[in-house]
Amino acid sequence: MEVKQCEFCRMLYQSPGNRLCNDCLIKVDEDFIKIREYLYEHDGAGIEEVSEATGVTRKIIMFLLKEERLLVSSDSMGGGGILICEACKKPINTGRICESCKKEVISALQDSIRDVKSPIQRPESADEYPNKNKGVAKL
Repeated sequence: MEVKQCEFCRMLYQSPGNRLCNDCLIKVDEDFIKIREYLYEHDGAGIEEVSEATGVTRKIIMFLLKEERLLVSSDSMGGGGILICEACKKPINTGRICESCKKEVISALQDSIRDVKSPIQRPESADEYPNKNKGVAKL
């Protein structure tokens, strides 16, 4: 496991891949439950309203939005504009990048994987190898 710094409390911790230490991860999960329960009763509530009513900071709400655990509805805060795609700068409702940019990234990754998996083209004969006599000891 590698040592990382927690995004929220800045403490160092051994990470199995999380961006938050265990204490902050538990706190974020508890805050998510508070938000979810509030939104069941107050559909379409904005970030400020949710924050004030639940005591959850705006920072944690934004974190949950970027982690795709929350979604900005078209009723709250005019729908878009709260989050911006990190690639093309279009307004989005959840996550870090929009769907079209995600598709582009996935396509590029699949192309890279295909390139790596493709068989290596070997020369037909020894004459086609560059520097075929280089490093050969002659007696």
